[in-house]
Amino acid sequence: MSPRRPYRLMVVGCATAGFFGASEEEKNARFFPRFKQVLAEWEELGARLIASFCDDVLQVGSTSGPWAWNLIYEVDELDTAAAMVQAVREVVDGVRLDAYVQLEVRVGRPFFAREESSGGTPPPAS
Repeated sequence: MSPRRPYRLMVVGCATAGFFGASEEEKNARFFPRFKQVLAEWEELGARLIASFCDDVLQVGSTSGPWAWNLIYEVDELDTAAAMVQAVREVVDGVRLDAYVQLEVRVGRPFFAREESSGGTPPPAS
């Protein structure tokens, strides 16, 4: 079953050794301004943030699992997801975010058994 518009995206990410090895000055002057700028760019592309989750409450340092934070968006076009990833790869003012973070965008849909918009009907069996 292919998802219907709007598409649900889950951006899963974590800091890399580049982030943890950067000085506080570098993080504050280079990483954080560009990271916040990218999040704003995603919204300008049409991504609508609907939820976020960061599991750093009981941990410090790099994560032992693959992902530390999750951002859930809705988008009208799948090209928006590709553009979101591309924004992380681009060098802007000398900063390329994928030197500091790793992320992946997953495409899905609202969970049929919980969200009202789907009518609560399960998808057909595969």
